[in-house]
Amino acid sequence: MITPKNLNAVGIVVRDLGRSLAWHREKFGFEKLYDVDNGVIIGTSGVEFWVAEAADPVNARQSDHAHDVCIRLIGFEVSEDDLARVRTEFPEDDDIVEIDHPRYRSCIVEDPDGRAIELFVDKAEGDRH
Repeated sequence: MITPKNLNAVGIVVRDLGRSLAWHREKFGFEKLYDVDNGVIIGTSGVEFWVAEAADPVNARQSDHAHDVCIRLIGFEVSEDDLARVRTEFPEDDDIVEIDHPRYRSCIVEDPDGRAIELFVDKAEGDRH
């Protein structure tokens, strides 16, 4: 068995690379780290995304999460203060979902392509230190 230490990168395909890069920079402070053959690597603070534009952006469609093999949700652990500011930071998202899990409190927003991004606070974080 191999035991992963952390998740280094997630790859996403988008309809408009420029729009997606600008959104991730504005919302999370992600900067372009370097170019790769078919996209760019963006990130900050130990979080990296590989972002590539769809081969046919005009006809690209959102995955049907119930039927397609896809990334359904991407989660970022955030501070209590950041979680409290989600509605202020995402005023254009009128469908923010707030969840109170047994272990997490979270808000789910959508990126420009409709992908779910969960911003969460671990309720047990204080118990581990």
